Amino acid sequence: MKTILSIQKTIYGVLLLSTALLISCGTSRKVLEQPTTKTIEILAVNDMHAALDNFPRLAFMVDSLRNIYPDLILVSGGDNQTGNPVNDQYPEKGMPIIELMNTLKFDMSAVGNHEFDSRLKGFEHITHKANFDFLCANIEMPKDADFRIKPYKIVETPNGFKLAFLSVLQVNSKGIPDTHPDNVKGFAFIDPMVKANEYLFLKDSSDVFVMLNHFGFENDVMLANQLPTGVVDLIIGGHSHTKIDTDQIHNDIMITQAQRRLNYATLIKLSINPDGKVMREMDLLTVGNKGNIRPDIQAMVDTYNSNPAMTETVAVAEDDFSSKKELGYLMTDALRIATGKDIALINPGGIRASFLAKGPIFTKNVYEMDPFGNEIVQFNLSGHEIRNLLLSAYSLDDDSPIIPSGMTTRYILSSEGKLKDVELFTVEGNTLDMDKMYSVVMNDYMATVYTYDHKDPGQGLFKPTAETTIEYLKELKSIPSYRGLRRVEIVRQ
Repeated sequence: MKTILSIQKTIYGVLLLSTALLISCGTSRKVLEQPTTKTIEILAVNDMHAALDNFPRLAFMVDSLRNIYPDLILVSGGDNQTGNPVNDQYPEKGMPIIELMNTLKFDMSAVGNHEFDSRLKGFEHITHKANFDFLCANIEMPKDADFRIKPYKIVETPNGFKLAFLSVLQVNSKGIPDTHPDNVKGFAFIDPMVKANEYLFLKDSSDVFVMLNHFGFENDVMLANQLPTGVVDLIIGGHSHTKIDTDQIHNDIMITQAQRRLNYATLIKLSINPDGKVMREMDLLTVGNKGNIRPDIQAMVDTYNSNPAMTETVAVAEDDFSSKKELGYLMTDALRIATGKDIALINPGGIRASFLAKGPIFTKNVYEMDPFGNEIVQFNLSGHEIRNLLLSAYSLDDDSPIIPSGMTTRYILSSEGKLKDVELFTVEGNTLDMDKMYSVVMNDYMATVYTYDHKDPGQGLFKPTAETTIEYLKELKSIPSYRGLRRVEIVRQ
C-alpha cells in the first residue's frame, strides 16, 4: 500500500512540476488556453419544387460535406412540393420528393405555401411519412387532424452546440398562405411578425437562434429589423426565390436564401468564441444536375421518371415558346376553344413554366405549365365586370397583368407605376362593347380569390384545366408559333 501511495505522490509531483515549467515557458498559453470555440455547419435549400433531377447531384454534395463536417445539419426552407408532374401526379401525391429527402437524411423543413397543394389529407399523410420535422409556429391545425408539425426544434450537436430553430410562414392579405383557399380549410394562420416575437425565449435555451422561414426575403428583412438586437442570429429564408450570394446582415442578423429548384444550396458555418460571440459565414454553392452524382439516388429518380403517363406525346410545337406570356396565350386559347366560350383568362401565377422547346410536347410539359389541379369555372360577365376583375387582380398578382384569350388589353400606368385604368379591345383591335355580356372561363383559384364587383356567382364545369389543355392539344396536333404575339400592352403615362 505504501508503495502505491508513493507512486501516486510521485506522479502528482511530476504533474505539478510539469505545469509549473509550462507556465514559466513561452508555450504556456497554448496549453492553458485550449481552443474552446464550438462550430457547426448547416446546408440549406429552399423552394425545391420537386426538382427530382437535381437530387443525385445534391446527394453527392451532401455526402462530400458530411465527410468534412460529420455533424452537418441539412434543412429546407419549404415549398418542397409542386412544379414537377412526376412528383405531383404520382399515385401517392408528393411522395417522391419526401422519399428522396428521407434518403438524404434531412433534419427539418419549414412549411411552405405549396406544402398545402396536397390538400388536408395529403399533407397530413406526408408529415407522417417524412423522417424529418416540419416546422411552423404561426399555424393552427384543423380539429380532429393529426399533423406532425412543430413550432420549433432544438438541436444539440455532439460537441455541445445547441441550436434553436423556429419557423414562420407567409400569410397574404386574405389571411392564408399563397395557395387555393380550399387547400387550407380548417387551418388558421397568425401574423408571422407577431408570432415570431412570442418565441424569443428560445435564445435562453440555445447557443444560436435560427429562424427557418418561408416568408420571402423582403419580409425577412422587415422581421429582422423589428426584432430585438442580439436574440436571433440567422434567418434561413424561402418563398421569394431570392439568390443571396453575399453576406446580408440586417440588425446583426444574417439572412440567406438559395434561389429555387436546387440550382443552389447555402453552406452556413457557425461558431461561438469563448467570449460567447457568434461568428457566421455563408457560401452559395451551385447544385444543378451537372457533375458527380450518387448512383443510388439517380436510380430512384430514374424510376420516378419512367412513368409512361408523363411521356405521352400530345402535339408537336412548330416553334419555341420563350416566355410565360406566350405559354399563357396557348393555355388560355386551349381553355377558350375547348369550352367554346368567348373569353378565357389566366392569372400570371397560374403559368409555372417560362420556356417550351419546339418539337414533341408531352403530357409532362403541360403539367409543368399548369401543376395545381385547378378546375374551370364559367362566368357571364359584362365588359365593365371584366375590367373590374383586371383592375382588382393587378395588385394581388404583384403588379402583373392577367393573360387573356378572345380579347386584348391595355394597362395604363402612372409615371410612378401605379395602375390607373385597363382598356379592353376585341381581337380585331376595336374597343370592346362594355355593356355586352360575355361567357368567360378561368381557373377556380381566380374564381375564389379575386374580389371584384360582378353579379354572376359562376358555375364550375367540372373540367380540370391541365387535362382540358391536354385534350385540346391532342386534337390540335400541330401547335402554331406564338412568337411575337402580344395581347397585353402596358403604357406608362
